[in-house]
Amino acid sequence: MTVVQGELFDIPRLLTVLADHDIDAIVHTAAMSHPTYSLSFPVATFAANSEGTVAVFEAARLHGVSRLVNFSSETVYGRNDSGVIDESQPVNPSTPYAVTKVSGEWLGRVYAQRYGIDVVSLRIAQVYGPGNRMDEIVRDVMRGVVHENAFAIPHGADHSYNLIYVRDVASAALAAVTADARSERPLAYNISSSEYWSLAGILDEVRLAYPGAAVSAGPGLEPTLDLQGQFSIELARTDLGYEPQWPLRAALADYGTWLGDHDS
Repeated sequence: MTVVQGELFDIPRLLTVLADHDIDAIVHTAAMSHPTYSLSFPVATFAANSEGTVAVFEAARLHGVSRLVNFSSETVYGRNDSGVIDESQPVNPSTPYAVTKVSGEWLGRVYAQRYGIDVVSLRIAQVYGPGNRMDEIVRDVMRGVVHENAFAIPHGADHSYNLIYVRDVASAALAAVTADARSERPLAYNISSSEYWSLAGILDEVRLAYPGAAVSAGPGLEPTLDLQGQFSIELARTDLGYEPQWPLRAALADYGTWLGDHDS
């Protein structure tokens, strides 16, 4: 792996890197990536996520990249707890971050239709696992359990989540890069695990993995997040060959080991 430092907005620099390394596919994940934080930093979020994304798309067009995988987000749906959520559901963004992800998807469609780049946008569910430094419920639970043998929160036990372990995110990105070309694609693909967990259920799994840990959550929903129904990932299975490999129970064991070794 070669690491090259640069700015998203620096198209000449991007073009140099693409040429130097003979790049024919891009996985674009760079962003200010927390919907709640974007409420405090809307201008910075738009600069990074919208201006930065169009710069990456334009560099891809100028260089002649054939496949661009664009990371979108579950947040584009906003609050939608009406049942199973597939890609036919309307978007309803409720944060600046979510709006930037909607615009990135549509920009990808324009670059596909007008410039012939095969853009694959992925609506990634809530990611947890090694390397995450952002506030996220499974991260917070596991850090508490691994380092203090306890976790407690006064609310949220009834909130349900579309979760995805970071190793499955990597698999989804690889599947999107290597999938057969298509003349037309949907605006985006749902990418999640095949499970749907309430926080109460997550804590039950944690108790099984760490029998001596004191973990608890009060009733109700998580007020900072939109409640959503379970994602359907059938379209990603069919078009991309994506299949999640990390159910929560296995992922918690793997994540706990990593946290014990890396996170203080």
